[in-house]
Amino acid sequence: MSDVRGTVLDAIVDAVTGKAGAATYFVALVVASFLLGARVLATHRHVALGLRVAGLLTALTALALGISSHGWVSRLDLATTSWLAAHRSLGLDVAATVITDFGSPVATAVACVICVALLSWLSCSVVPGIVVIGTVGAAAVASTALKAVIGRPRPPLQWQVVLETDPSFPSGHVTGTAALWGIIAVVVGMDRGRTTRAWLAVAVVTAVMLIAATRLYLGVHWLSDVTAGAILAAVFVTLGAAVFDVVAVDAVGTTHQSQPRRRQCRRADDPHFGTRIINPIPRGSTSLSSRSADIDFARDTGRRLSTHLGRNT
Repeated sequence: MSDVRGTVLDAIVDAVTGKAGAATYFVALVVASFLLGARVLATHRHVALGLRVAGLLTALTALALGISSHGWVSRLDLATTSWLAAHRSLGLDVAATVITDFGSPVATAVACVICVALLSWLSCSVVPGIVVIGTVGAAAVASTALKAVIGRPRPPLQWQVVLETDPSFPSGHVTGTAALWGIIAVVVGMDRGRTTRAWLAVAVVTAVMLIAATRLYLGVHWLSDVTAGAILAAVFVTLGAAVFDVVAVDAVGTTHQSQPRRRQCRRADDPHFGTRIINPIPRGSTSLSSRSADIDFARDTGRRLSTHLGRNT
């Protein structure tokens, strides 16, 4: 155990002060600059989107180069996996095997279909479903392509609780889980308060970390694999969120200009869910309930005025 801890510390120290220190600092600075720039230029949506995606792709590329150079990243992977392999138990083996199955491609596909059907039914629109399917599908295709291109081998068989033989980088389980629940959180959290969005983010991060931990514990992935899977999913969730926002804004603009017949949906119990797509109200305008109250007030005022004039005549 002390040897494992020493290896982990050596890998961390090597990342900070060793030969890879300058390159690591440079990449971290570039990624931080991209993300900070996206934060500062948040009002310029297209520029901010490009900076976020560029920052995430830079981090993913640096991680891929780090594992190919067999430097501190590989040593940290080895130390983490060996430490987890030395601290297993029968109960944890069973629990990790059950939990990790919820992030499998089959489970992710089934959950995606169910969530898409539910979102489409509640919002009376196929748009959220199309965005979710597109995001998850694109992330899965990119993950498969990266596996084939990089071709990183799995951890040794003696460390694996369940047998996995296909390429390791990035983790498909983590990519699929993060992409699915990340884009669902974006769709559900649209036009909701900060508290709601924060709880949705916490739920997504918890689910992703749980799946990532089981993949590491079962010895079928390296630490950099699950990290890359989360970064790759973040790229496509960012793109999916941008597409969903553009579709919603276009719907608001179209409705405001042409005023087509509004589609009524009695199934949506939450009046705020999907309103930017199904029953959009331009920002800054009054709500439907406020308009109804104004109409009732105007009618009542008209009746009183007519009665008063009738008495005077």
